[in-house]
Amino acid sequence: MNIKAIFFLLLAMLIRLSTYAQQESVPEKGFVSWLPAAKWEDALLSGNGTMGAMVMGNPFEETIILNHALLYLPNEVPLIPPDMTPYLDTIKKLSFEGKYQEVAELGVKIWKDTGYGDKKWTDSYVPAANLTIDMPASNVNSYRRMVNYKTAEAIVEWTDQKGTFCRKTFVSRADGVVVTQIKGTGPVSAKISLHQHPHSWEQNDLINSLIKKSETIIDSDLMHYHVEYGKPHSHSPDGYDGLLKVINKGGKVSKSKCCYKIENAQEVIILTCIEPYKGTNEESLLAIQNRLNNAGNDYNALLNQQINSHGELYDRVSLKLNVSEEEKEMTSETLVSRVRGGTSTGILQRQFEAARYNILCSTGTNPPNLQGIWSGTWTPPWSGDFTHDGNVEVAVSNLLNGNMPELMMAYFDYHERLMDDYRINAKQFYGARGIHVATHTSTHGFNNHYDETWCMEYWNGGAGWTASYFYDYYLYTKNKEFLRKRAFPFMNEALLFWEDFLTMGDDGKYIVVPSYSPENNPLEHRWQNCINATMDVMIIKELTRNWIAAAKVLGLSRKEILQKENFLSHLPGYQISKDGVLREWLWDGLTDNQAHRHASHLYGLYEVPDKDILVSDALQRAAKKTINERMKIRKQHQGGEMAFGMCHLGFAAVNMQDKATASDILEYLSRFYWTNGMATTHNPGNLFNMDISGGFPSLITRMIVTSRPGCIAVFPALPDDWKKGEITGALARGNIKINRIKWNDRKVQIQLSSQNEQEVTLEIGNGIKLKNFSVNGAKYKVKEGKLTLYLENEKMVNIEIFCL
Repeated sequence: MNIKAIFFLLLAMLIRLSTYAQQESVPEKGFVSWLPAAKWEDALLSGNGTMGAMVMGNPFEETIILNHALLYLPNEVPLIPPDMTPYLDTIKKLSFEGKYQEVAELGVKIWKDTGYGDKKWTDSYVPAANLTIDMPASNVNSYRRMVNYKTAEAIVEWTDQKGTFCRKTFVSRADGVVVTQIKGTGPVSAKISLHQHPHSWEQNDLINSLIKKSETIIDSDLMHYHVEYGKPHSHSPDGYDGLLKVINKGGKVSKSKCCYKIENAQEVIILTCIEPYKGTNEESLLAIQNRLNNAGNDYNALLNQQINSHGELYDRVSLKLNVSEEEKEMTSETLVSRVRGGTSTGILQRQFEAARYNILCSTGTNPPNLQGIWSGTWTPPWSGDFTHDGNVEVAVSNLLNGNMPELMMAYFDYHERLMDDYRINAKQFYGARGIHVATHTSTHGFNNHYDETWCMEYWNGGAGWTASYFYDYYLYTKNKEFLRKRAFPFMNEALLFWEDFLTMGDDGKYIVVPSYSPENNPLEHRWQNCINATMDVMIIKELTRNWIAAAKVLGLSRKEILQKENFLSHLPGYQISKDGVLREWLWDGLTDNQAHRHASHLYGLYEVPDKDILVSDALQRAAKKTINERMKIRKQHQGGEMAFGMCHLGFAAVNMQDKATASDILEYLSRFYWTNGMATTHNPGNLFNMDISGGFPSLITRMIVTSRPGCIAVFPALPDDWKKGEITGALARGNIKINRIKWNDRKVQIQLSSQNEQEVTLEIGNGIKLKNFSVNGAKYKVKEGKLTLYLENEKMVNIEIFCL
């Protein structure tokens, strides 16, 4: 080979090495996709709990859909519900007479006679703006897009005739801005704009009526996207502003037709921030301008801040379930396609990592709504709102056991902001003290969602269910100050409502009338309003017991506690049908309807198991049969609609230590509810939805380790094919950290630590006997196959159990 040939060979190798150097390494936790998103539901996701970004991934015509947690498009003016108190005696009388149709029709009549018009939906969660980046087109030789879960970077990378280019976007939790970087082996040229998300022609009238003004201007060194709403109301912003800053390194910047034009840059950084305003926008504009200016101009510095905030939260919990090399390298498209034929431990691990990421990105200013913090449509299903009869509860279900307890503040803050509305609901509907949480909320908390069939005005369990999470936060953290100042006041108002609402029966037991079991009807008729929904009774019992426990911690008087204990004694007991299942309605003439997506009468097994069920073998058998009956209809439809309902079935199965059913449920959740962007769906294969992004990792964690006050259960429902694995960093109730549970067919290693002195019982499932084991770091005793540990403050405890 001559010198000239050797020269060109070396040059080619250097070019190839330079190209490799520009390419991003595949993230340890994350995914790679080989196609741009064909629809917004398949976009790459990033978020910081306040803003969300959806990266479509087209190399030359990039669209990044931006969202903000507070931007629900105001449409319906929030209305104080009508005064239903004059009709309560009639509603109760008709209900006792079994005239449920008349009760449903009366509810609608009350609303319409008062001039409310048709049923009103909540304000819709819609896109805030589109950030578009147009670059000169060229023939693409290679392409991939990916998400790094630890950094929240959505990365688009390609090689064309001009070089290898990489565009990264993340929403910074530390700095509160959307960061986009463009670099390549060749010069970067691009047109950059921030503008309104497009809509279809048939939506013209809707959008034109709801958005009064939308304009993009370039003033000084910032691009300014300004929106004024057409129908703002008392609970909504009046509009919002988006500011965009371009940091150009080594190129030329010019302004043209509401866009920046970049030519021949070595690197381009785009910083974007969106903020709603009420009244004048001067303060909010100044705030986001300062945020952009304070962020600096160094991508790596911004990324390091992100790793220290987002990354620290994400890395607190890790799961290892034996991922094969093939499973590691699967593109998201391959994974989503292949898993439909059956899941595996490796795919479950990858989905666990994706779901945890989705919920972390969605939680901050608010809890996750139906779509987390993302929307690419002007008309999202169910308004993309907060639906409180199961959806949002499953979405946040991994924040505590998943060791992100501070993110629960978003859930608590949201509800506390709406307390005045909740009090008005209780007063207007039932003349009651306390609070009534509506089924659907977004910008306000008024219950404006009435209907003849979906008679949500009769669902009264929302406040008690919400209160359970306030108390559960205390159980996990043992934060007595939170219990005193936030949890107990909320619990107290939720319980005041029931004290005023309930009707005493002739048998000395309270009757819940009207009542509602979301969103089911008995076999006898199609009307959903009812008497004594089991869910309502379970919620009241749990709330009262939690109130009593909290009152003892806070030192309330014995007289007050005795009053609540007396109240509790008058609540009805649970019942088992002649078919051997838990009855969904504790009232004669209302027969269970098993062919339904909800299983609300299993509420007492969603989180801390109901004490009445724990002490009754008969109720436990009935609960297990109920779970399996509800799964029958789902198995006919690839898991069926409303995936969060299957999470609830899974939670109940774990509490009943039914590993076969829990494993079956997890299999369905793994196979049918994922997009190519590793988002989750509401139905098999469709409806972008974040509910099971919370429920999926929560269920897996519970199958390995779950807890109730004074007790930790290890392997309550460990699947048979999880021969080895490891989970680190999960939390248990009692302010206990599960530093590690590691297992194989020979031994189990458990490491935990408590932040306070306490006695806790350790139950080991999966057929493992406490015969050959060791405990270091705590005194202990063994009784009836259970290990009682006497934990000291902040002292690490190591347990090894050898499997026989």
